[in-house]
Amino acid sequence: MVEADVRSPTAEQLAIIAEEERLLVAVREAISHARGRSRAEDARGGALTSLRDEYAEAGEDDRPAVLAQMEQAAARMEAARPERLPDPAVPYFGRMRLVTGGKRRDVLLGPRPFLDAGRGATIVEWRKAPIAEVFFACDPGEPYEIEVEGRSIEGVLERRHLVTFDGGELSSISVKGGNLERIGGQWLFFPGEVAPELATEEGRRARESGPIQLDAQQRALLDREAHAPLVVLGSAGCGKTTVALHRVAMLCKKGPRSFAPGRVLVLVPEPGLRRLSERILSDLGVEGVLVSTFDDWIRGEARRVFPWLPPREAPDPPHAASRLKRHPALFAAIDVLIDDITRETAARMDRLLAARGSIRAALEARREPILAERLDLAEKALAGSVPESRWRLIAEGFREERRKLARVKVDHRRLVGDRALLDSAVQASAGEFSASLVAQVTDHTNRQLDDPSEVRFAHVNADRLVTLDGRSLDDGTPEAAAGTVDVEDYAILFELLWRKTGRSGTRAGELSHYAHIVLDEAQELAPIELKVIGRAVEKGGSITVAGDAAQRIDRTGHFTSWEAVMEALGVRSTPALLETAYRSPRPILEFAHAVLGPQAPEVMPRAAKEGAKVVRTVVPSEGHAAAVLCEALRRLRDREPEAQIAIIARDAGPARALHEALSRALHVRLVLDGDFSFGPGVDVTEVAQVKGLEFDHVIVPDATAAVYPDTPENRRMLHVAATRASRRLWVVSPGVPSPILPRD
Repeated sequence: MVEADVRSPTAEQLAIIAEEERLLVAVREAISHARGRSRAEDARGGALTSLRDEYAEAGEDDRPAVLAQMEQAAARMEAARPERLPDPAVPYFGRMRLVTGGKRRDVLLGPRPFLDAGRGATIVEWRKAPIAEVFFACDPGEPYEIEVEGRSIEGVLERRHLVTFDGGELSSISVKGGNLERIGGQWLFFPGEVAPELATEEGRRARESGPIQLDAQQRALLDREAHAPLVVLGSAGCGKTTVALHRVAMLCKKGPRSFAPGRVLVLVPEPGLRRLSERILSDLGVEGVLVSTFDDWIRGEARRVFPWLPPREAPDPPHAASRLKRHPALFAAIDVLIDDITRETAARMDRLLAARGSIRAALEARREPILAERLDLAEKALAGSVPESRWRLIAEGFREERRKLARVKVDHRRLVGDRALLDSAVQASAGEFSASLVAQVTDHTNRQLDDPSEVRFAHVNADRLVTLDGRSLDDGTPEAAAGTVDVEDYAILFELLWRKTGRSGTRAGELSHYAHIVLDEAQELAPIELKVIGRAVEKGGSITVAGDAAQRIDRTGHFTSWEAVMEALGVRSTPALLETAYRSPRPILEFAHAVLGPQAPEVMPRAAKEGAKVVRTVVPSEGHAAAVLCEALRRLRDREPEAQIAIIARDAGPARALHEALSRALHVRLVLDGDFSFGPGVDVTEVAQVKGLEFDHVIVPDATAAVYPDTPENRRMLHVAATRASRRLWVVSPGVPSPILPRD
């Protein structure tokens, strides 16, 4: 709302106020009457019980009529339940007057439907009622046509008002040209627009063509020796991904034999960034580079190297399992497991070879991290102390144990299913994990080890195992995890294989190796995952790492420092810090820097451009927010038809709900799988989908205290959402604003 020339209401506006207040009185009377009817029903009590008794005693011919009475009575009682009625203090947020067939009627929009035709109170549920579409899609004076239960309804939207309440009193009414507000008991008119103007002075943006140009600092990074690691750090929009992909293009073009595109791997966290990276490489004239999300890459590698893996992944693994399996404390449990396997191997060999404890003594004296090395060194230690007549038998025993080292299936099950082993991780977690968390993980593992129902009931006729909706018998039940693996297990398997053999391959296949690997948004990966990536760099190959600690949003990640990241990868390099932000203008950078609060870097990146200030809107409810969003987006679409707009909710569920609400009035795309068009239009998505991406306009629709409480994770999430904007940022708070929002 832009305030200017505040003045007293006109006669027409006073009439609107009076009308709204009369309507509010009628609605509250109707709700009060419904509540009284509910209490009367309760007082009468056994009405429905009596009908049930009557039904039990009735003959076959009378039962249908009694059943109909029972259904009607139950429906009346259900509709009159107090929790089903609108809140009298805030019964609705919008009102529209429709003209249909020459007749006028008022329809109110609220969170709960309600009807009392005698008192003229009609409230429809704004998210579901077909008629609510008119409120969001049309301007006053426009005709409408909607489909309701297969029939077309036409009319004209004569009037539309957003209303708010304060302390149960009507406090504001949107009208043509502004807003009527009650201030100190007096109504005043504030000219302006309910929805902000988002279009910028640039108007229609001229799309850039060809590769992005690098600045002097970025170009200098490309002069690094081709086989040397490069670590590029910097705030959002500083060009980290751009530098990394330009290095790929340079290596492929200048060293086609050493760095053929097919020997280069680019790993990113999300499908959207994968598609963008592929597009940038294509613009740079490079084809054939493998660009993949980390999950997709390691999934393919693991299923090739460990072909015995279950075909399915758990549909909804518990957060505890993902967190523990990616935590560095799991290495402590792996250490204990390797020691246990060493003792078991020694005892078995001693028993089978009648070695009288000599093999056990030799093996248990070893502390090398790789079990194969322990076997080699123990064998060498025994070589000079065992009689020649027995040495061949012992040497063959060692060879047999080495042949079995690559079998990690049972070891993996022990690691993630044995509470005693996982207790080692709890002790190493410095208080982050508890016994109850371990119980969740082991329970999940035990379910995974079960056979799915289709296997357990394989003896039953297949036709009898088909569900009505065609889904698996276990879908939507705890048994859905049966016969599955978690995506986090793949890195664990490779780590177990390495700790046992010192290699990353089995008889089925080897971990792929690359001449060059780009690891973008490296702060999101766990140490156990980084180790696998480091081992995928071929001897003499190189790696480029890009990231920003302020943008880590994975809830199961465990970033501690860039030194720890490089140690896990097995590389040494002094990080290069990019200091100029090219994506977002200065006002957005300042906003995003303030959002980070204590986590913000000491120095904000330099802004390469100025721009429009951040728009902030506070509305009372999600219904108000949807109405304001629809109006603002319609105007923006008319002013800037080529604009790329992203509405970024914090999580997927709210993104779906918002898309459903907005799509009734606008053409908007729901993107939760990275399938961004990178073209004009409106995408509704979640924060986790937009890492590394940019849009002309970004709208944060849920910046409330409930959605973004003051935690480090929420600060980083909101920071990521805000810094996707290259031109304009609009932050909407439908309720109490988040405490992490900067003060105006």
